[in-house]
This record gives sequence, C-alpha cells and structure tokens, in this order.
Amino acid sequence: MGNRTLSVPTVIVNNETYSIVPNSFMYDGGEGEINVRSASAGGGNSTSVHSQNAETQIGKCKFDVYLVPGLDSDIATWKESVGANSIQAIQRAGSGEAVTLSWDNMSLVNAVEREASADGVTSLEFEGDRMSAQ
Repeated sequence: MGNRTLSVPTVIVNNETYSIVPNSFMYDGGEGEINVRSASAGGGNSTSVHSQNAETQIGKCKFDVYLVPGLDSDIATWKESVGANSIQAIQRAGSGEAVTLSWDNMSLVNAVEREASADGVTSLEFEGDRMSAQ
C-alpha cells in the first residue's frame, strides 16, 4: 500500500502551515494494488496475469492536530472544498535537504470528532490524487 511515517514533517494545508501531533503523520502515495490471477495455459500449465487496480490508486494522508482556536473554521472550509484542498509534508533530512511530498485535489473525508480536553487530539484524513514527491 505504500504507507509510511514521517516523524516530524512540516504540514501545509492550502498554503497554511499547521502544527501536528508528533509521530501522527501517515500517508499512502496512491500507488494502488496489483491484482494477480492465474490463467490456464493448457496442458496442465498455468501462468500469472498481473493488472493494476485503478480503484485503489488514491493518495491519502492523515494526521492529528490539537484542538486550538480557529480549527473548527478550518475544518469547515476543508469540508466545503471537496476535491480542492492541497497538502504538503516537508521533512528535513540530516544533511539539511528537504523531502517534499505533495497531494492535490484532496477532500477531508472523515467525520471529524473533536476531543475537547487538555490533551485531546483531532484526527484529520484527506484523500484525493496520487502523491508527487520532490
């Protein structure tokens, strides 16, 4: 599935930087699944047939944020912007180089539950186009 974790990325949603809960960022680049089936080749022989499952080629990213002032308004905007959100995750490597992961045409897909407590977190899940990496 291509799921990976970045420990301390900078997360940018629609050109605005957000602080996230450490170690909460997960993503799927949208590479999709490969279906493998067996086909009869005659004479008791078979061969494998491989195909890409386009239905699973969806980019995904999810992360947790703390419930801070203004978050409800941002969530409402992201929910209204169906297929129009952009997400970037930027991770600095030890050498100072940055790895940038980007997703376009994203929608906030989960029913967002806010945990209103001193240490409560809110989980955000976006899905859309396949990831591009730089």
